[in-house]
Amino acid sequence: MTLPMPADEGAERNAESRPLTEGLRGAVTRMLGAERRLRSRDHSRPGELTHAQLRALATLGREQEMPAGQLARCADLNPATVTAMLDQLEALNVVRRHRSTEDRRVCNVSVTPSGWQLLERKRAYWDSLWGEHFAEFSDRDLEAAARVIHQITDLYDALSTRLDPTGPTQGT
Repeated sequence: MTLPMPADEGAERNAESRPLTEGLRGAVTRMLGAERRLRSRDHSRPGELTHAQLRALATLGREQEMPAGQLARCADLNPATVTAMLDQLEALNVVRRHRSTEDRRVCNVSVTPSGWQLLERKRAYWDSLWGEHFAEFSDRDLEAAARVIHQITDLYDALSTRLDPTGPTQGT
């Protein structure tokens, strides 16, 4: 927990750290742009998984199943996108869908054994890329980076749930 600091000290610290936070904001903006480009250019090739498909399948796990709607939420994907994605993956025998025995309106999804092999191959490739690109950093550096990214995520989530105080007021 951070203790409040005197107003003058906080203003001085903010002025000193402004170039660092501006640099961090610029790096995050660049990273998010790269991720958007990856998603837009990552088209499925025969026998391969796209980034979105990989994320959805990794959410499922090997011996688990979940409703398609929950999968969309967990993978942070649009439900309509997930439905189309599952149509493709089911046709390729990567996933299996079946109606819930408790609620016939619910469609559960699970990864097939061949789908799991495909997922593991893609994960191994991604793991090798991450290992290669971050080998020079210590565990401590990577832990600090993860903490910073979690803080940025929390900030973005907080900003997405409240009105901009500099913008128009509610009800005007």
